[in-house]
Amino acid sequence: MNWDFTGAQVVKGEVAYSLEEFRKNLYAEVKENFSDYEKTELDGIYQLAYDVCYCTATQRKLGELLAHCQQKGVQADLKYLMLIRDCNLNNIDMLKAIFAWKVSQFMDAGASGEEALKKLDEYHRQVLADSEV
Repeated sequence: MNWDFTGAQVVKGEVAYSLEEFRKNLYAEVKENFSDYEKTELDGIYQLAYDVCYCTATQRKLGELLAHCQQKGVQADLKYLMLIRDCNLNNIDMLKAIFAWKVSQFMDAGASGEEALKKLDEYHRQVLADSEV
């Protein structure tokens, strides 16, 4: 995705860019890149792309995601996940910025670092639960 602002501006709170907006923009990017696909296929591609971005942004190993994919019957291998990651480095950086901004908000409100990370996880789960995609 292309933005007219930087991740640093998001982290500093100079630009408001939410996880919800990021997810909508990522879906639009997937839809644009795979315009010949049906909605169900687009949703699957988007979900995998988001999962790779999230996994990488939160410093989890792609092997963990691969194991989860295999449990869910998603046809992917580690090379494919790495390709998705490598094609989304800018998106991953922006997602990191959004998460850093949220953590700083929680800490500014009095949460410890550990509490802020727990709140970030709760926030993330809530956004996913409320998400249409």
